[in-house]
Amino acid sequence: MNLFNRLSQFLLIGIIFFSCQNETKQYADKVFINGDIYTANVSNEKVEAVAISANKIIAAGDKLVIDELVNEQTQIIDLKGKAMTPGFIEGHGHFMGLGFQEMQLNLMKVESYDELVAMVEEAVKNAEPGEWILGRGWHQSKWDNTEEVFIKGFPTHNKLSDVSPDNPVFLKHASGHAAMANAKAMEVAGVLPMSKESLQEAEVEGGEIIRDELGNPTGIFNERAQTLINEKVPELTNDIARKALDKAIEASWRNGITSFHDAGVGRDVIELYQEYKDAGKLGVRMYVMLTGFDKELLEEWYLKGPQIDSVDERLTIRSVKLNCDGALGSRGAWLLEEYTDRTGHFGLPALPMEFVSETS
Repeated sequence: MNLFNRLSQFLLIGIIFFSCQNETKQYADKVFINGDIYTANVSNEKVEAVAISANKIIAAGDKLVIDELVNEQTQIIDLKGKAMTPGFIEGHGHFMGLGFQEMQLNLMKVESYDELVAMVEEAVKNAEPGEWILGRGWHQSKWDNTEEVFIKGFPTHNKLSDVSPDNPVFLKHASGHAAMANAKAMEVAGVLPMSKESLQEAEVEGGEIIRDELGNPTGIFNERAQTLINEKVPELTNDIARKALDKAIEASWRNGITSFHDAGVGRDVIELYQEYKDAGKLGVRMYVMLTGFDKELLEEWYLKGPQIDSVDERLTIRSVKLNCDGALGSRGAWLLEEYTDRTGHFGLPALPMEFVSETS
């Protein structure tokens, strides 16, 4: 090797050495220790400690290794034997609906129609006459209904109306694709009994008002027919919407949800999310889908293009939610064969297929 090559090799080694010496070591902002820390990799490996810097995991492993990333500014969090896992990602949900559910009757654990009626009766005692009583979460297929009268797979409103004569009641199905209204709510919305001969007039595009054979509404509004009652529910104030958003964030934290795919939201909700993000209060990473029911909103975003949050990933808007049909539980899913418990019923499309084709 000649002298030039030896000098070049020496200079290269020197450059590498000094560049390594000058590289700033990354220390952890937070370190978690003393818990059952699951990494959720293929072998479900547990580790002794996790290091976080700038809200990102920079290391997970043995405590002695993680200790090398600790300096005087690092916050040490003692889990005291509690479990720690990666945050859950809700793949399809309705974030504001989660918040409103925290503020309304939670019917998720109701085991019978009578139990649902009892909950509404209790709510009526604490409500002013004319005040709306709202709730969500019931699912008739999970009830003990051995003595209940069902029409087209659902109960009738009669028992519900008996305990709430002066309060409109509107209770969303667990799927969100159907709802139950009492007589007062239907009166407010102008949904009245009809003759058997005029039942065709009761049809709603993309939805169904379930009626008995005499033309009396049973109280069940399937798919887009829900809008007949929804539009009579008093409009939300900004304060109530913010309270619902706060409760949705709190509920997500409580259940370990750190990211949420919000399936179908409108302009007002997007503006509220942006307000919270700008204020540093949007405590969950949101992946937002535009509602396909608002053509004007879609046209605006087609021109503007997707919003991809590459900084802190708090708010990304880059897709559209179309409700092409309903859910199985509400008998709204559009099937090739008829429902076994409802002869001649195949479900229904929630949107005209021309619009679905045009949007997609």
